[in-house]
Amino acid sequence: MIAESTSPRRILLATDLSCRSDRALDRAFALAEQWAAELIAVTVAETTATDMLDERPRKWRRQADTTERMRWRLARDVGGKATNIRMIVAEGEAASAISAIAQREQCDLIVTGFGHDATLGRIFLGSTVDRLVRETRIPILVVRERTAGAYARVLATTDASEESLEALRVASALFPAAALTLFHAFDYPYSSLIDDRDFSHETGLKEAELNQLLQSGTFQRDPLKQAVKTVARFGSPEALLPDYVEDHCIDLTVVGSNGHGALFDALVGSTHRKLLDTLEGDMLIVRES
Repeated sequence: MIAESTSPRRILLATDLSCRSDRALDRAFALAEQWAAELIAVTVAETTATDMLDERPRKWRRQADTTERMRWRLARDVGGKATNIRMIVAEGEAASAISAIAQREQCDLIVTGFGHDATLGRIFLGSTVDRLVRETRIPILVVRERTAGAYARVLATTDASEESLEALRVASALFPAAALTLFHAFDYPYSSLIDDRDFSHETGLKEAELNQLLQSGTFQRDPLKQAVKTVARFGSPEALLPDYVEDHCIDLTVVGSNGHGALFDALVGSTHRKLLDTLEGDMLIVRES
């Protein structure tokens, strides 16, 4: 867990050296400057079953030195600032390599881009992101939008349990100047059979429950530095979140996960991967305590 009294000291940028990672690079560099943190850029040359049967020198080894190519591309993208970025090149399965390097280097945040193909496109979709979240307790920031400034409006999701509020704690610690919203979507069995019921009473009770959570437990001992707007909505999170995020111009959505919980599965699991296509803004995935 990121301590509330300190900013991250070390950020890992996972990059595949392509244009898909440009926005992640810009955001990672901006955060490193904002927090005066060290930025480590990591690229992984993945090995496949076909590679293992191929006795020829691997293509990436036949090319110019990968570290030098990486530094040249970073210099092209950010100019002289590339000298402030440490480079690491690894080989193997991408998620495992990134997790191991992040742990070894004691990184406080992993930043990556978002895509549908090639190395990092596969990393952060489906079972691989689930595996990475299981392997590391380090928050993972998935960047899709251009960096137009600091995150001003941040939304943290919750299932109304104290454990799931870890997402809110991390969001407050990382972005103390942002306007915070705590969002809870709830549902009832067989509710789809009821078309005309008014759930405003239940919604009010759920929001009161959220406010009570914020006044108890760890928040009572260590209050957040900024006010939190609580929002409860009836329905499934994958159906409600995209509309709420777009309607309220949310810059960053923070998702809590225990590594195998229902909330994480609903957001980026096998059933609802399409949320990564429909949700506006960037996404931060946080392991719960």
